[in-house]
Amino acid sequence: MWCKMRCLCAFSLLLLASATNANWVEDVVGHVGGMFHSYEEPPFSVDARHAGYEERTYPAKKWVCSKEESDDGTQIMEHLFWRLFRYIDGENVQEVKIPMTVPVTTEFTALREMNSFKMCFFIPEKFQNNPPTPTNAKIAVTLRPEITVFTRTVGGYMTTASDWLSEAASLSELVEADGIKVSLVHMFWVGYDAPLKFWNRRNEVWFPKV
Repeated sequence: MWCKMRCLCAFSLLLLASATNANWVEDVVGHVGGMFHSYEEPPFSVDARHAGYEERTYPAKKWVCSKEESDDGTQIMEHLFWRLFRYIDGENVQEVKIPMTVPVTTEFTALREMNSFKMCFFIPEKFQNNPPTPTNAKIAVTLRPEITVFTRTVGGYMTTASDWLSEAASLSELVEADGIKVSLVHMFWVGYDAPLKFWNRRNEVWFPKV
């Protein structure tokens, strides 16, 4: 039964991808055909390892980002992803295709009425000095300052805002047990894998160090 459900999921996602972007089909199929397919990641250093989590520092780098406010995190994150994917797929002033990178980060901020979601793709090193200019006014290339975070890696599928908030609650217990305060109203939700990668998935919540 589990196998049938996974196959049905994969087939459905493949149909969706083929209807929207042929290049993305090649991307996700690459994950299925070769589980060791790798993407460029931003550099970071591990400053400390604690019981169940670690402290990392990411240097200042350029990311391409888009932001929306919504009360439906799941739907808005899908919308933001495709908006950014079109940018790296050539919808920019220079009409340059940019390789997909990981992770995809979503900065979550809980607001009074709606929540803020800022999704970003890391700009590859090849384009760091001169990233292509977005044509969509809702997309911006930004320099993310150096950031230190508390995080851990968990597997499985994180498909809803509730999934991310549940992991955030679990991680916060580990971090605060060491006397470190973190915020449950501001964090990053971080994914590394295409939907068709079923095993050894990487998901992380990042709590910025204050």
